[in-house]
Amino acid sequence: MASVFAAQEESKVTLGHNLSHEKRDLSFEETFERISKKIKERGELSYVSVEKQLEYLNLLSEFGLGKFLIERGGVNGYWTDYIMSYPDTEHSDRLNAMENFLLNRAPLILATQERYKIFKSEMQKRVRDGASFMSIPCGLMADCLQLDFSQVTDFSLTGIDLDQESLDRAADNSKKYGLESHSSFLLRDAWNLQFHGAFDLITSNGLTMYEPDDARVEAFYRECYEALKSGGCFVTSFITPPPAQGNGCSWKMDAINKDDALLQKIIFADILDCRWQTYRSEEKTRNLLKSTGFTEVEMIYDTARMFPTVIATK
Repeated sequence: MASVFAAQEESKVTLGHNLSHEKRDLSFEETFERISKKIKERGELSYVSVEKQLEYLNLLSEFGLGKFLIERGGVNGYWTDYIMSYPDTEHSDRLNAMENFLLNRAPLILATQERYKIFKSEMQKRVRDGASFMSIPCGLMADCLQLDFSQVTDFSLTGIDLDQESLDRAADNSKKYGLESHSSFLLRDAWNLQFHGAFDLITSNGLTMYEPDDARVEAFYRECYEALKSGGCFVTSFITPPPAQGNGCSWKMDAINKDDALLQKIIFADILDCRWQTYRSEEKTRNLLKSTGFTEVEMIYDTARMFPTVIATK
């Protein structure tokens, strides 16, 4: 199948900023010191001491993923792929206590690992000859590249991201899976896709959870709607509000370890102030999708009901 964007290669596209892991002005060392100072100046919290928070911060600084979270407050394509693929990958390295917690116990990480499998299952159902899939932000595009295309020959995969490093890694990944002839990659802004009726399926995870402005999320959904063919589907996700927010919480608390949930809050919110702390209810997400024109919206929940998968049909 010819590239779906061959005619657009000469068009000028305005790039926005990277919501998930844009490089901050401070170095890792400066960011570490700033966080350490914040913890000391804030003092003890009702559920965790200053000493314990500093211990957690030091543990985070001992491994690659933790260092990236400290420096950027989010994850890029490489670390997203590392987290998603961890349950199905053999590991010889011994993890420190904090990395072990993040990859094997943190409730939100477990939920997104489960969500990742749901995504791939739903996408696999839609693999057929002539299909055109887009992933945005694509990261390493494993969501598409790991699908089984053995029964089809005519299909295209398009990866879009604002991170050139992720696009380069995705291109290498396409060669690893022998799909480079079916794959194309674009450095492009999610809010300026410039596609119309081009794709049968668009997949997007890890974008709207960084965007607090509902109007911006609606605008992104509209871009995806415009890029889909009639009858095409949009596979996306969102994070539901935690209990503390008292805002339509749907978390299944008997499926979540409460001590792990508290430690997750301390790490992601209190210490790191991670960028992905934008929560939306199912009702809010449905309304945003339907306001852009999607006629059918299906929700598939993970076990803990934290990170649902959305299948929206044009």
